[in-house]
Amino acid sequence: MGEDRKLFSESWHRVAPQKIRLRPSVKVRKQYFRGQCWFVANDAYSDQYFRFRPEAWAFIRRLDGTQTVEEIWQSTLDREGDQAPGQGEVIQMLANLYQSNLVVSDFPADVAQLFERQKKRHAREWKSRLFGIFFLRIPLWDPDNFLNRTFPYVKWLVNPLGALLWLALVGGGLAVVVANWEELFARGQGVLAPGNLPLLLLAFVIAKVIHEFGHGYAVKRFGGEVHTMGITFLVFTPIPYVDASAAWAFRERWKRIWVGASGMIVELAIAAIAAFVWAATGPGLLNAWCFNLMVVASVSTILFNINPLLKFDGYYILSDLTDTPNLQPRSFKQIGHVVEKYGFGGKHSEKPSNGLGEAIWLFFFGVASWTFRLYITFVIIMFVADRYLGLGFIAAVLTIIGLFVIPATKGIKFLFTEPRIERVRNRAFAVTAGFIGLVFLLLGVIPAPRYFHAHGVLFAEDAVFLVARTDGEVVLHQGHLSEVEAGDLLIRLENPELGMTRRQLEAETALLEAMSRRLLAAEGIGREVWQQRYDANVMRLLELSEREQAVEIRAPRSGLLAAGQADDQLGRRVNRGMILGEVVSEGSWHFFAVVGQRNANLLFEEGLRNPRIRFYGSSGNEVIPESVHIVPGQQERLPSPALGWASQGPIEVREDDGQGVRAVEPFFLVRMDLEGEGAPLHHGRTGRVRFQVNPEPYLHQWYRKLRQMVQDRFQL
Repeated sequence: MGEDRKLFSESWHRVAPQKIRLRPSVKVRKQYFRGQCWFVANDAYSDQYFRFRPEAWAFIRRLDGTQTVEEIWQSTLDREGDQAPGQGEVIQMLANLYQSNLVVSDFPADVAQLFERQKKRHAREWKSRLFGIFFLRIPLWDPDNFLNRTFPYVKWLVNPLGALLWLALVGGGLAVVVANWEELFARGQGVLAPGNLPLLLLAFVIAKVIHEFGHGYAVKRFGGEVHTMGITFLVFTPIPYVDASAAWAFRERWKRIWVGASGMIVELAIAAIAAFVWAATGPGLLNAWCFNLMVVASVSTILFNINPLLKFDGYYILSDLTDTPNLQPRSFKQIGHVVEKYGFGGKHSEKPSNGLGEAIWLFFFGVASWTFRLYITFVIIMFVADRYLGLGFIAAVLTIIGLFVIPATKGIKFLFTEPRIERVRNRAFAVTAGFIGLVFLLLGVIPAPRYFHAHGVLFAEDAVFLVARTDGEVVLHQGHLSEVEAGDLLIRLENPELGMTRRQLEAETALLEAMSRRLLAAEGIGREVWQQRYDANVMRLLELSEREQAVEIRAPRSGLLAAGQADDQLGRRVNRGMILGEVVSEGSWHFFAVVGQRNANLLFEEGLRNPRIRFYGSSGNEVIPESVHIVPGQQERLPSPALGWASQGPIEVREDDGQGVRAVEPFFLVRMDLEGEGAPLHHGRTGRVRFQVNPEPYLHQWYRKLRQMVQDRFQL
């Protein structure tokens, strides 16, 4: 209760003569949050909940239908003194109980108001569905009887022994994943391929069904009831859900946390079982399905369920861990309280927090929650629009209305009609106008620094390639970035086939020589043919000698050896003609940057200023080029495969290009000349260059980027 709250209210006459009572089906339980007592009211029929403080309970518990609201309030005021709620707080409290359908009134208009309240409630539900088009929820089934019948078969898992089994199972599954990480990563690249989508969707639905039953059985474990199960259409993907709100009435915090985490616990166990089956089976339908189930049951849990900024399991767990009931609504109310009290100067705003620490925590959580909600909604809209442009456009319009237009309308209504700010309304107008003007000035008028980035690769000006002139296995390697002198042995290959081939050729040559001499002495016919075969074998022996000498690769010049780490190269099988590395000399360098179509206009129209190059692995070191040159004409071949997707680079390349250097869309190449030696300048190193162009207000920059993205993705 705030010290500056009003004791009386001008609206008191509307409720004072009414006789109100709690519904007979309402049960009230006591809970503790941060050492403070709270009461939770629950209607078993409507499954509605309402949480209130002890000072409010002192008033609510007297609602028995025999006294008027005025009489109960006067009695509470006499008993509780300063702790009693004011008339405005009583009105708000009764309104909340009324909206939650927890009270009935003997007032004559109660029946009509009941129907009106039901109509408004349905209107709110449909409004929520309309503006939450990506999160439609449809209840289908009351699973309570089914859970009661089947719980005896699974209750043995919800105990310390079950926890140990879960730890062993998940630990073993994690070990399997680590042991097969390379294969798992390689298969993960195609998890969104069109041919895999049916298996992925089936695995997703089954994992989520098991997830929701985990919540349901956890509620049963602690004596609760579960009366609603249905389907949520998350981005038009059907996902089962269960209403586990009965856990809100549990007194012990750890029980509520257990219910919130039970779905993820069960899902991780399923992922571990799927990992064991996947590792133990060969290619086939079962193997592929278990792979998808393993990925879905683990990745979706980590990315979505445990994320507290979305109202999934992680949100409710965080709410209980921090003893902060109604976390998101209270955080938004805290933001409103800060604006009203410190911005507008209002004195009658009731703060939702208990202390400075909780106020700061709620404020920043509210900002982060709204920002992340905006971001994830934008990502979902773009995902939908990629497949259904018209539906994506409708969703974008509804999102703009829901996130911006409706809150702005409510804000304007608050400024013009809210009684609490009657005495500071002029200041509220001035502060609001000043804030809007300041934001517009900072974002839409004042020029802001503008940059764009391009990925590239560094080459030494004088570099000599090391080419394998024979097949073999690397058995000796000098090591990456070693200083070498001309003639130094850098790499040695081993190829047992060369020795076998030599012995075979020498035996054939000796036989051919003997046959040729025999025919010469006998003056036999066909001597010329044998002589030609003999000469051919001699040539093959000479070529073989060159290949035997080529197993030793020596430095053609002095410099640094750029040929990968020795530990990675030893034992590697190489083929004739393969490039094994380069010997580079310090001094002049060229950085080739790839500029995509999106920034091509900036490249030519605005001019380039103050380019700065940072190399991956040495982001703290900036390199300033001596000169910048734009290569004329559009390019299609990347200067190095290291920049393409085939080598885990940032630029998309064509799938039919085995070398991984042909980009999907044309680009412009910028060559920058560098001088220097030593780190971070290493031949073949990739990095990113930042170009500065003419400043422009942020709103202009954001609009241009949004327009370019829409044009790129939808060809509009």
